[in-house]
Amino acid sequence: MNLATLYRGPDNSDFVAFQFKGQQIFIGNNRLEIVDRNVHSNQPFHSADKRFSLTFNGAIYNYKELKKRITVDEWQTESDTEVLLHWMIEQGLPGLNELNGMFAFAFYDRQQHSLIIARDPSGIKPVYYYNDEDYFIASSEIKGILASGLVKKEFNGTQVKHYLQFKYVPKPFTFYKNIFELNEASYIKIEAHDFKIKRYERPVAFDTKTLNDETLVHTCDQLLGKSVARQLVADVPVGLYLSGGIDSTLLLSKIHSLGHKHFPTFTIANSMEEKAFGTNDITYARMAAKKFQSEHHEVMVHADMLQQLPEFVKTIDQPIGDSALFLTHIISEDAKKHIKVALNGAGADELFAGYNRHHAYNNYLNHLLHKDVAIKLIKGTYNILPDGGNHSLKKVFRLWNKFTGLLDVDPIQTCLNFSSSEYFIERNAPSEEVDEEKSYEDISYYLNYCLRNDRSKYLISDILALTDKMTMRSSIEARVPYLDKELRMFVEGINPSVLLKNGRKWMLKEVLKKNNGEEFLSRPKEGFGMPFGYWIKKPSNANFITQLRNKNHPIYEWVPFTTINKLIDLHLSNTRDCSSELWSVLLLMNWYEKEF
Repeated sequence: MNLATLYRGPDNSDFVAFQFKGQQIFIGNNRLEIVDRNVHSNQPFHSADKRFSLTFNGAIYNYKELKKRITVDEWQTESDTEVLLHWMIEQGLPGLNELNGMFAFAFYDRQQHSLIIARDPSGIKPVYYYNDEDYFIASSEIKGILASGLVKKEFNGTQVKHYLQFKYVPKPFTFYKNIFELNEASYIKIEAHDFKIKRYERPVAFDTKTLNDETLVHTCDQLLGKSVARQLVADVPVGLYLSGGIDSTLLLSKIHSLGHKHFPTFTIANSMEEKAFGTNDITYARMAAKKFQSEHHEVMVHADMLQQLPEFVKTIDQPIGDSALFLTHIISEDAKKHIKVALNGAGADELFAGYNRHHAYNNYLNHLLHKDVAIKLIKGTYNILPDGGNHSLKKVFRLWNKFTGLLDVDPIQTCLNFSSSEYFIERNAPSEEVDEEKSYEDISYYLNYCLRNDRSKYLISDILALTDKMTMRSSIEARVPYLDKELRMFVEGINPSVLLKNGRKWMLKEVLKKNNGEEFLSRPKEGFGMPFGYWIKKPSNANFITQLRNKNHPIYEWVPFTTINKLIDLHLSNTRDCSSELWSVLLLMNWYEKEF
């Protein structure tokens, strides 16, 4: 199991084995040395009396503050690992609520023969597990579980519909039967023959109702500054994935204000030929790098890289149909030559309502809520605007087609649709009980539902999952300052209507303005995506079109072939941009071939 995931921690790999009555317990760890690189901090880490053992992935950012509250005669290391071990010894499960960081860990008590496995509240670090009458197995990756040789590998085709609609498999399920993902803010506890999974208490959001705009901006500025300062602490080189957007540029401005000059930054770049089909990241990233004096690295991507796909799928646990998966792999492979820790802007859009769909949903609630006739009239304009090819209005047309195609008279369904592919929409039951009396006219209720849905599902199962897997594959620890505990509790206490009242991410824009970054505020919203739609049309990548049109491919047992064939025709004729759907299916195909 350690060998299968050695890239997650190649600096030291070890395991211990215990015998308890008729049971055997194995605890392994692959260590990526970040804080206190001394060999005494290697894991599994044990208490002096050998009663307690810990294997831990992640970082506890407030470990120095917690250390002052722990009674220990003599500390053996300067690591957060040792602090976490003794914190759990003294505080137990209630202590999870006071950890500020990202973590997945297993804590074993030999005397009580009890095991606790816990995952951080934001779901930054993953935990997967398998459990039957003979074995309990857990790992940071599905690869680790499969490498045990104790689990039958079976494809879980029931999750394909959700994957096609949302681009990811929903927690706690995976694409493997009987292998599950532990939810965020949850723990597994095993004692003797008792097995239970529970959520632990999360901190209560700050009360921000009485704060005016100026105070909100000031508080956000202060909390983000503290978060960045905490997450820069490392005994190895640290860098930043810089898109040139609001989120990462603001992080760079904070890093610069803390006195870090020539800080390493990394950006994806398209060739001149492909620039019009990708994003304009490179221009704004160069501006930010120059403004804040970073040591800037540009990682060029091009259409021929698509030929790496069959090899690339060997590196992933399961598909995430977001093209940022592939780009994060490419940028991380270059960044690992220079750094061992990478900060990035993940979580900012989900916390501060930064996506186009948040803006569209807010408009829907304000102007179309319960106006069934108007909705039906608007839906009649769906797909009349050509958004394929390359013309100046393609992005506007694409957004309009997506908006009209996803509208529904039911506001909860509309929220779910706005996170979906319009070609694979399913009627979805809400993930929580909806209070009809309370919600019927309450816009804030629906906005809250929308943001909670993104923060607990899309953020964790797409953005954070691909970030962790692709950076750790390159032996880099990714850190996400926007998901700092204090900052998140502050933002989650703000009414969503306030987050959207002055435009998308207005609060972060004001903070960036305060941090000398006013010239970056006018940048249009763009995603961190590769120009796959252009790449797939190149003659050199025709083999992938052939693969997609192969109706005998085993994946078409679960994927509707006629729909995919139609999407190919629409895309190649420049009628519609179907690149997102085609990429997710192509990735699933290649992964399935490799795995099954």
